[in-house]
Amino acid sequence: MPDLLQVEIATPEKLVASQSADSVQIPGKDGYMGILPGHAALLSELGDGELSFTRSGQIERFKIFGGYVEVRDNHVRVLADKVT
Repeated sequence: MPDLLQVEIATPEKLVASQSADSVQIPGKDGYMGILPGHAALLSELGDGELSFTRSGQIERFKIFGGYVEVRDNHVRVLADKVT
């Protein structure tokens, strides 16, 4: 099982973040999703809420508003309508 995920967070205007993480918590349309390395492929609509990811015990947080997430081959790609 791979050790890390590659996380990319973008809006239509810019790339907000691109780094590796141990785990990711994402606000889905119907509730939060936890993503770990080796997760099955996934394509889902996002809701509004806090996206967070952890790397070596450090947590980074973003407030996101709508959009989509794709999980595939240990890459988590978030295209959000807005990120703060």
